[in-house]
Order: sequence, then structure tokens, then C-alpha cells
Amino acid sequence: MARAHPADRPDRRPDRAAAALLTAAAAYGLLGLAVATGLAPAPWGRVGDATVGNAVELVVLLTLVRRARDGRRGTPLWTMLAVGTGAYCASEVAFDVAEAVLGRGVRGVTGLELGYVVGYGTLLAATIRLVWVGARRWRAGYVAEALGIVLLVAALAQEFVVRPLVGSSGRPSAAVTTWVMLVVLDALLLAGSVVTAVRSRGRWWLLAAGFGLLTLADATFTVVSLTGRYAPGSGVDALAVAGLAFVGAAALRVRTAPATRSRTRSSIVVTPAVVLPVSFALLVVDHVHPLSGSAVWLTAGASAAALLRMVLSQSELLELATLRREALTDDLTGAANRRALLADLERRCAADHPFALALIDLDRFKEVNDGLGHAAGDELLRQVVRQVLDAVADPVVVARLGGDELALVLPGVSGAAATADAAAVHTAMVRSYDLLGHRVHVAASVGVAAFPADATRPSDLLRCADIALYEAKTPGGRVRAFGDGAEDRAGDGRPRGSLTLMTQLRSALGLTGAGDGGCGRLTVLLQPQLDVADGAVTGAEALVRWQHPDLGELSPARFLEEAERHGLMGHLTHHVLDGALAAAAGWARDLPGQRLRLAVNLSATNLLDADLPARVAGLLARHGVAAHALVLEITETVLMSRSPRTRSVLEGLRALGVGLSIDDFGTGYSSLAYLKELPVEEVKLDRGFVADIADDPRSAAIVASTIWLGHRLGVRIVGEGVETEHTLGVLRALGCDTTQGFLHSPPLPAGRFTAWVAARLAGAPTAP
Repeated sequence: MARAHPADRPDRRPDRAAAALLTAAAAYGLLGLAVATGLAPAPWGRVGDATVGNAVELVVLLTLVRRARDGRRGTPLWTMLAVGTGAYCASEVAFDVAEAVLGRGVRGVTGLELGYVVGYGTLLAATIRLVWVGARRWRAGYVAEALGIVLLVAALAQEFVVRPLVGSSGRPSAAVTTWVMLVVLDALLLAGSVVTAVRSRGRWWLLAAGFGLLTLADATFTVVSLTGRYAPGSGVDALAVAGLAFVGAAALRVRTAPATRSRTRSSIVVTPAVVLPVSFALLVVDHVHPLSGSAVWLTAGASAAALLRMVLSQSELLELATLRREALTDDLTGAANRRALLADLERRCAADHPFALALIDLDRFKEVNDGLGHAAGDELLRQVVRQVLDAVADPVVVARLGGDELALVLPGVSGAAATADAAAVHTAMVRSYDLLGHRVHVAASVGVAAFPADATRPSDLLRCADIALYEAKTPGGRVRAFGDGAEDRAGDGRPRGSLTLMTQLRSALGLTGAGDGGCGRLTVLLQPQLDVADGAVTGAEALVRWQHPDLGELSPARFLEEAERHGLMGHLTHHVLDGALAAAAGWARDLPGQRLRLAVNLSATNLLDADLPARVAGLLARHGVAAHALVLEITETVLMSRSPRTRSVLEGLRALGVGLSIDDFGTGYSSLAYLKELPVEEVKLDRGFVADIADDPRSAAIVASTIWLGHRLGVRIVGEGVETEHTLGVLRALGCDTTQGFLHSPPLPAGRFTAWVAARLAGAPTAP
């Protein structure tokens, strides 16, 4: 059998050390018990106090110091326990030495008690940390709360225990006060450790047992001292040493921090509710039967601590209210945020009163961000939210869900009334806005769902409103209510909105860890590109299609814009690039001698990704495709933005040897003059111009001038959307380099594309 590696075996040394410590403490405790009951001579007790007892105390102190320095969680707690125990042991040793010199017990207050004062103060601080704050930071309210309890208990002990004992025993007041207060402090330590042990269970009971033995030892010492029977070596100190040994064992055995509980409304006020009435009662008694001066001062201190706790509680409540308000508020617009909206919907659904939820989406908001910058986009959102707030009544909740999507809760309305209110808000917000010196007109789409007519749960209500919003974005939409044709139902009767569709797209991309989850698959099709001069195949453009199980084949127009808004373009582009390059990798084998180029579209979002060049290089290397065989197509929006980050990404791609092409040229805001600033080698004429060149002289003139200027700048011109021989002839006459369209072939799966090219090379007819 193979032996376990030493590093794999649990460390048993703390357990063995704790066992040894407890064994020594037990032996010493039995020795003390034997001395106290007369079974052993007193000299053995003195030897035990001077040697065994002090040795155990030293070991306990070293154990606590070691635990305080090992860097584990809860180190401040063990540091305080080490300091408190060290001060306590210092007084113990001082008393042992004094008794050994005098040959009798020390009487009166001598100053040797200073270690007890420091020790118990530190141990009480550790108990406060245990009970009130656990391993967290100190808070003044917790300290005031604990101080009120300590001072009140001390006042009660002073008046009803110390004062009678002084009168009956004839002992000095200072000595009796010291003895009794030691017992009181021990009891407080015991109570705190028991509370911690009950909460945390496990080995924290060792600490409670240690403080329990200390309480018993000091109580016994007080009794025998008041009766005059205490003598050095009597065995009483053995109980205290045994208690310290349990504290040391706790330092060795406890591995976790003490458990903490969240404060409730009642637990915050319980201390003032107890301390103040009892203190008031004591002060009333003082008028009838005068209390001792120390009891009065302790009572006054307890009252002050309780009042301070109440003041701090009010301050904490105001702070929590501020934090809660900030946690439920959108930082940019000041409207409610998604968390606040969900909480509001939960409350309204539980109240079971009718209301409506409207989701608002700003149209073409991305163009404002890309064209004028994010500062303009942020300002637009702030102005739109202010406009919406001005257009609605006070009880209405306006929330920003993220990006340019807003939500509106309309209480007390449903059906046609809700749609009418949403339409009024739509009318108020659709207007022109001044953005950093630019006048921008903003349109919006609104989807409305009603409770309880459409849904009875917040999640379902959001889904229904999202489906209505998706329908509102279609032509003739703008404001749509769920149930008024907004469901866009598939064959199985289930509604499909943008949120639902994007959730399914994540599954289809394999981002949910559960395969496609029955959401269909994304396929990459290839549309051939041909040389205008000789009709040779020069390459293909990769186009994505989504084979949806319910909605059939979806073109990019159905989901690309939403994918952009939901942050999925990076994953989608990677998927298309990977599939297209996998197809291109087989061309060298299946189409020998053909130097085909592969074109793949990129979005503006892709060009903000600084890691894109490295990812493209990785995919090229993975599939063994040369960089010059890949052409990446970008839109004119990229040219318009002139973003330094985008330019850096484009230069990185060009440095790989990848070709760059401007897609849909002529539809945006740019001109050919921008081509001198970017490393572009190809321009694709938009199909809107190409389709009209045979019949529209103006379109033909624009295309002709673009081709002429492009050639002068050294770029290749591609005409897409070619569907007739007449259009092809015009492009050939104008000098266009490459064409693409249904005249040649529709987009084909990778295998059919290879077969189509092979058939064309063999001279076989290829049907368009």
C-alpha cells in the first residue's frame, strides 16, 4: 500500500499539544483538590503554585501568542486574549512571589492587582468582539452597548453584594470590592463565551469551559478570603490555572472565526430598554435609601452609555437609510435601478392591486454613443429620464435597467388605460435634445404588460413587457401592449421576445454549459465572390444563419442588433470566424491551386476589443489558414468614430497580414477621404446603390465615381447584391473588380460551396 505524502496528512500537532496541556491542567487541578481536602500536605500546594502552576500559565501564554501571530482569520481576537491572559498571569505570579516571601496570604490592596485590571479590561474587550462584532471591525455602538451592561452589573454588584459583605465581614471595602468585581468580570467573560459557543458550537466550548473554571476559582477565593481561611498552597489557585489551560487549548483547537448574526430591530434596542429602566430605578432608590457613591457613579455611567447607544443607533439608521437609497438608485440618472424595480414589483404583486409595467428602449442610442461619445450618451439618458419624470404622476416608478433601457410602473391601470398612459409618456420623451452642442432627435419603443391580466409574477411580467417591446421595434410599432399581437408566437404557442431570444442565443453559442439547450444551432454559409473580368471565383463571404427550432431559419437581421445590445457580439464573431476558417482550411485540399479569400464581418463592438488581433491570430494558426487569405469587413460607422482604440485594433489586424474591407459603403456619414487614414484595401458598394444602377442614372453616377476614386486610392471595389445580368454588365463597364449576389449563387453550406466551385472549374453549369 502506498504511503500518503506528509503534506497530504492532517497536522496532528495542535491536537497533541492541546491534549498535553489539558492533561497537565487536570493533574494540577487534582493536586489542588487533594490539598484543599486535606489528602495531601500543604507544602505540595505551595510547590504546585510556585512551579507547576506558573509553568502551565507560561505555556498557555506562549500558546496564545503563537496563535495571535499565525495570520489566520480572527487574529485580533487572539491578540487581545493573549494580552489579557499575560497581564492576568503577571499578577498571579506577583502574588505567588509575595506569598512565598511573606509566608502567608497578601492582605489589602497592594498594587499587585494592576495586572488583573489590565487583563480583565482586555479580556472584556475580546468578549465584546466575540459577541457583538465577531471578526469584523469595531463600531462605537457595540462598545457603548457592552459598556452599559458592564457598568450596570458592576453597580448592582457594588450595592447589593459588596456593600453587605463589607458590613458583615469587617474586611476593608477596597479588598472586598476587588474580590467581588473579579467574580463579576469572570461571570461576564463566561456569559460572552457561552453565547459564542452556542452560536458557533464546536470547539469554542473550550473557551467557555476555561472562563467557567476562572469564575469558579475567583468565587472560591472570594469566599475563603472573606471567611479568613485562605492560605498559600491551599489549592484554590489550581482551578484558575486549569481554566487558563482550557483557554490555551481553545487557541490550539479552534480553527474558525466566531459566528456572527445580523442585528435585528429588537436586538438593537434591548440594551437601552433594559439598562435605562434599571438605572432609573436605582437612582429612585437612592433618594429613599442612599446608595454608595461608587454605585451611583456606576449607575450614571451605565445610563450615559445606554443613551449614547440610542444616539448612535439613530445615526446608524440614517446611515443605513442613505446606503439603502444609494443601493436602489441608478448612479447616472438618479432613477431607480433594477434592484429597486424588482423589489417594487414584488411588493405590488403581493398587494394584488392592478398595475402596468412599461419597458422603454431608445432607438439608435448606440449611434449617439459611437458618433458623439459616451459623455453625450450619458447626458441623453439623464435628459430622457428627467423628461419621463416630468410626464408622469408622482406615484409612478421610473427605473433604469441598464444601457438605454428604462422601465415605468403605472399603478392602478391596465389594458387600454395602461397603453394610453405609456403612449403619453412616449409622446413626451420623443423629441430633440441638446447634447454637448449637438441637436439630436430621439425616438423610442415601448412595450406594456399588465398585472394580473398578462402575468402574476415579476419575472413573467418583465418577460411579457419585453416581448411587447420587441414587437414595438417592428415597423408601425413604437407602443405595443402584450396581448395585442405582441406575442409573436411560434408554432408551439410560446412567446418570443428579445430577452427570450437572447437567452436562447446564449445557449446556441454554448455559453450556458448545457449545449444548445434545444435552441437550435448557428451555421456559417458562404456566398461566392467572382472576378468581373473573367468570372473566376476569388473567394466567399461568410454569413451566419440561426436554425431556430421554433422560428425556423433566422437571418442576421433578426438577432444581430439585439446580440450587440446584450454583449454577445464577441462570442458570435468568434463562432463565425472559427466556423468560416474551418471551412477555408479544406480549400487547399479540395480545391488545389485555387487562392480564395474569405471575408468575415466585424461589428464596431469587436473593434473596441484590444485582444481581437491576438484571437484572430490564434484562430488562423489553429486552422492553418494564411493571414492574407482572410478579409475582415467593417462598417462606415467605424470610419466616422475615429476612435484611437479602434484604430489601434485595425492596425494590429493589418500587422497580421489580414485584409480590411469597408462594408456597405455609401450608407453612412463617411467619404473616401477617410480611406487615406485607415489601412483598408477593399470597399464594398452597398446593395442599395448596386440594385438601382441599371435604371437610376444618379445611382450609376455615384457608383462610377466611387469606383474611379477607389482605384485612384489603390483599393479594390466589390459590388454586392448583384441579381441580374444587366446589373453585372453595368458594373463590368464601370470597372468594378468583384461582384457578389444571387445572380451567381445564394449563400451555401461549406460542403456545397466547395462542390459549387469545383463544378465551375470543371466547366459544369452552376444554377444561380
